[in-house]
Formats: sequence, structure tokens, C-alpha cells
Amino acid sequence: MLVAALLILVFFSGWFGFSFFIRSDLFREWLSKKVSHTLRVDGHFEPLAWEGSTFRSSGFTGIGTPQSKLRSIHIPNISAHFDWPQLLKGTWAVDHVSAEEIEAVLGKNPVETPPPAPGSATQPSALHLPGFLPSEFRIEQLYVASTDIRWEMNHGEAGQLVGTKITAGRKGPDEWEITAVGGSVRQGAYPPVQIDSIHAGLSENSIVIRQSKTLVPGGGEIQVVGEVSTRQSLPARLTADYSGLEATQILPPEWQIGGKTSGHLVYTGDLDRLEQGEVVGSIKIAGAAIDMTNLFVTLHQLAKFGGLNDVRIDSIDTHLKYHDHELELSDFRASYQDQIRVEGAGTITPERLDGSLLIGLSPKILGWIPGAQERVFTEERDGLRWATVNISGTPDQPKEDLTRRLISAFRDKMTQEFKGQAKDAAKSLLDMFHQ
Repeated sequence: MLVAALLILVFFSGWFGFSFFIRSDLFREWLSKKVSHTLRVDGHFEPLAWEGSTFRSSGFTGIGTPQSKLRSIHIPNISAHFDWPQLLKGTWAVDHVSAEEIEAVLGKNPVETPPPAPGSATQPSALHLPGFLPSEFRIEQLYVASTDIRWEMNHGEAGQLVGTKITAGRKGPDEWEITAVGGSVRQGAYPPVQIDSIHAGLSENSIVIRQSKTLVPGGGEIQVVGEVSTRQSLPARLTADYSGLEATQILPPEWQIGGKTSGHLVYTGDLDRLEQGEVVGSIKIAGAAIDMTNLFVTLHQLAKFGGLNDVRIDSIDTHLKYHDHELELSDFRASYQDQIRVEGAGTITPERLDGSLLIGLSPKILGWIPGAQERVFTEERDGLRWATVNISGTPDQPKEDLTRRLISAFRDKMTQEFKGQAKDAAKSLLDMFHQ
């Protein structure tokens, strides 16, 4: 009986001592350091309030270390449940953590570290648990009701993810499976997209996007898979499939292209230097409604005098490659009903425009200009007459050799038939092209 009484006394003394310890500032400082190490920040918990195996804190705040991609993080209203039996296996295990919100700022250069808050840890090496307690700490599951993450690229372009619910489950040492639902994401000047769902794997060195689906206001969706390394830079390979997007939302406004786009694109490069990455893939635009006046004044006038007063290319299909401000187009195909088709390839840079195109026009369009079919649009295929057109100049001032060749063909035709009137006829034709 004496031995039993002593054992009971030791047990209750140990329990009360343990209970006192986990409610102490020392334990809170130790817990702050464990979480800070996981997030690679210098942070601290607000005082803990215990109810049985559950503790609550009004928040955790941290500032990024030089090795972290986090500049700052704040997690208010935290609730966590300890799995005490795991202590017998040598581990402090939190089987579930929930938080009202995560507010974080991402970037390579952390903000200046402020003075530590009262009660926060300042000497990590000086914080030791009693020798009979384990030092290993892990979290099994995390839930955040709302996420607000903001970031800024090296070139100053900012982005944000707002209002997303996140559930994360531990799969191994420094390995997590993450599911995000709802909210919105925005990058730079592009319009925000609504998050349907994202499923990803997170490890110490990478983020693997297994599935993601976002919805674009006004219609359309984007699905992305791929991998991003979280090393010093952010090398990534991402594949996007999209459909139903308004062209005006994703293409430069100066291109003046409307319609609905769909396609398959692969990005390879450093997300810290997004503009230096490479994009390859294909794109389709239905109902494109491209005004041809800027590039093909002649073609526009040909169609006009052929009885088609408001001709606009209404479909586009092309393969593309973009790298270092240079856009290469191949297998380019565009058309307007059964009257006009454009095929070929080209290269566009901010300073240069190069291309070789095949243009097919219906006999209805070509019939009014003598010499066009015999000398310029000489090939017949698919019910159209075809000619090769070379494109040069700049995006702001494009040039083409079609007008010169049509005038030459017209002049030769008029010389043969009307002789002396050829010069005046050619001048009249040129005037019409520039109306």
C-alpha cells in the first residue's frame, strides 16, 4: 500500500508539474521556436490558453529570415489539439490545428526584423525542455478558414491570393498535401480569377501542383499542373489548358483582338523572372474579329471593293513560342468565312516584324482588279486564289509587299490593253488602296 501510495503521489506530482510546465512561458517560447523553424521565420505565439488537450492563442506573428521566401506572416485566432499519447512515443504531436486566417507577404528580401515582442524567444539555443520530455515536434493537420497571401516579383509586378480555404495534411518529414478551395488569385494587371480547387504537394524543396482549376469572370476556365522549385530562385515548369477566355483579357490591348480563346501552353523558367521564361504551345481564337486595316490596307480595300464592307478575320489557330520578348508563330491559320484565308509563320519583337504568309482570296474579291489572278494570286486551291506575302517593318509600322505587286500587275495589264492610260490607272489604284 505504501508503494502504491508513493506511485500515485509521484504520478500526480509529475502530472501537476507537467501541467504547470505546458502553461508556462518557457513552453510557449519553445513552441514558438519549433514553429518558427518550420516556417523559417523569427516568430512568437501570443499567450496560450488551455482547455484539456486543446490550447488557443490570439495569434502567431513572424518575420522572414534571410533563408525564407516569407517576408512576414500573421496567423490570428489559433486553436490546436495535442495528441498526448504520442508523448509516450517520443513526439509532441498536434493532430489538428485550425486558424481564422493567414496573412502573409512573400518575397526574397525580408523586411527589417523589429525588436522581439515581450515574451518571445531571443536565444534559441538556451531553450531546452526538461530531460524527460521529447524534443521532436510535428503537426499532422492544418485548416485555415481564409488565406491572404501577397507577393512581388523582382521586376515589381505584384500578385495576391485572397479568401481561400486551405486544408493541409502531413505525409512525411517536411511533406504536405494541400487542398485549396474558393477565393481568388490575381497577378499583375491581369484580371482576378476565381479558384474552384487546387490540390498540391509541398516539400522542403518544391511545390507540385497536381490539379488546379480556376474560373474567369465572364466565362472560361484555366487548369494548371506542374512543379515549382523553392530553392534560392524559383525555377518552374507549368502546363496550362484553358478555354472560353475573352481574348481582350489575356492579349495586349494594342493587338485589338476580340473573341473566345482556348489553348495549351507550357511555361518553363524562373518565377522570380517571369518575363525571361519561355512559353510554348498552341492557341485558338473563335470569333476573333481582328481589324486587318493596320497590317493589310490592301487586303482590306480588296475585300471592300469585292462587296465585303466590314471584313474581319473571325478565327485564328496557331502554334507559338515566346522567349525574351520574341514571339514566334508557326502553323498560323486565320480565316473569314469562305472568302479569306491566311497561312504561314512569323516573328514579332518590340522592334521587328518578320513573316511569310500565304493569302487566299475568293475570285469574288479579286475579280474587280485586272491582272491580280494572272500575275499575283496564281495558285488555285480550296476554291480560293493564293499569293505569297512577305511581312516586315515593326508592330507599329508594318509593311507588306502585296500592294506593290498588285499595282505592278495592274499596270502591266493596263499597258497591254489600254497602253497610254496605264500610268493614270495605276495611280488611281494606289489612291484607292489608301482611302
